[in-house]
Amino acid sequence: MEDSKYIFQLLANYIEEDPEDLDNFYDDAMNLIRGAAADKNIEFDGYFCERWEISADTIFEFDEDYFEDEDRRDLYVFLSTLVDEEIFEYLHYVWHHVHNEELTKETIEYRIEELKEKGVRF
Repeated sequence: MEDSKYIFQLLANYIEEDPEDLDNFYDDAMNLIRGAAADKNIEFDGYFCERWEISADTIFEFDEDYFEDEDRRDLYVFLSTLVDEEIFEYLHYVWHHVHNEELTKETIEYRIEELKEKGVRF
């Protein structure tokens, strides 16, 4: 529960820094949520933990762009919201501020499908 309060405090700090710059808030918040999901060892098709470990343990390293791709990050976060209530709550907070609407399961599923149709894969 402490971690949850800390994450929400960070999200609040991000939005307070510049409430008019919602693009930067969204980007910072999604990176934070991705980190929270990775800390919970949430993984899909070998992304994030397995690839990170392989990169750290071998001479072969994944291109930094692999981990920094915003669409891949967003897909990971959206998928994570479907399997973890805490991650959902973080994204719900962000979504409300950025889009001024409630986040629903249907919205998440739509965004996942949209990213997959763009060709985003792990």
